[in-house]
Amino acid sequence: MPNGTLEVIVAAGRRLKDEDTIGKNDAFVEVYLDKKYKQRTTTISNTNDPVWNERFSFNIHGEDSIHFDVYDADIGDTDSIGKCKIKLKHVFDDGKYDEWVKLPSMFGLSSHGEIHVIMNFRPS
Repeated sequence: MPNGTLEVIVAAGRRLKDEDTIGKNDAFVEVYLDKKYKQRTTTISNTNDPVWNERFSFNIHGEDSIHFDVYDADIGDTDSIGKCKIKLKHVFDDGKYDEWVKLPSMFGLSSHGEIHVIMNFRPS
């Protein structure tokens, strides 16, 4: 695995599964290579189609995938909307990655929506 800098842009979400009984999601995304070092977007309130356009930077030292956990922030409680992980091989091979990534439900039978992820890799 190459070493270098990975720039990650969490652009948007669409058709996120509604975790609220009243209103819509207040969605945010946690992005991480290692669970101990998470970065997160701001919370976008009252929409199932949030737009974040937030940029994060990671130093890559042999990791092979990056994780995205999407949550609905509620007062006193946070509900998981969905999770996905992307193999970094996709971005290592082309130097860039630009895809809508599905958030699979249990057993992958349906989707809890999608997030738009853009990544650029610069080897060191």
